[in-house]
Amino acid sequence: SNGDGITVTSDSYNNKIFHNNFINNTRHVYTDMNSTWDKSYPYGGNYWSNYTGVDFYSGLLQNEAGSDGIGDTPHAIDGNNTDNYPLMGPINTFDAGTWNETACYIDIVSNSTILNFQLNIAEKTISFNVIGEMGFGFCRVIIPNVIVEELWHYNYTVLLNGEPLPHVNWTDGTYTYIYFTYPHSMHKIEIIPEFPTWASMLLILIVLTVAVAVYRRRLKTPIH
Repeated sequence: SNGDGITVTSDSYNNKIFHNNFINNTRHVYTDMNSTWDKSYPYGGNYWSNYTGVDFYSGLLQNEAGSDGIGDTPHAIDGNNTDNYPLMGPINTFDAGTWNETACYIDIVSNSTILNFQLNIAEKTISFNVIGEMGFGFCRVIIPNVIVEELWHYNYTVLLNGEPLPHVNWTDGTYTYIYFTYPHSMHKIEIIPEFPTWASMLLILIVLTVAVAVYRRRLKTPIH
């Protein structure tokens, strides 16, 4: 809601500007030079409230079947500047603490309102609420790989109100990207280990019980 969302002049150069929200400005960008407005795929660019593109495809060329939270066509800022991978919803950034002596953040791109974000290291879960009034909502959750490895060893499940939710994902050298959709209202989203701790312990207990029973049965079998 400014006159100019951002000003970039020839006093600076080699600018890379991404993962920002440009909302309801008279002019989102005032510039007299070229800048880079995205961090390629799958990281993406910025959210622009005047972007009118759609999201039916995914991939580097946006020609693969399935949505990904990134617009299928670039966003032309002016004659010399383009965001090649505009985000389809505002980006929300949450402090995820320090991992391997590096400050980490989790980004959630969504057309829903995001509330009550929590990262529970002890329970190995990430949870938050999504709220929307009409249509379908989506989330594109961007998590540093150091967290994905430590919490889930890259094996995780997404839950919507406690029930498994279909999702797609991508991974590069730094981040894991998880994308999913849902009908709008209020929901609780959780990302948990693929086999929760209690389920793993129960499975181990069952396996051990069966193994002991088989062993005892073999001991009772007479040898002829």
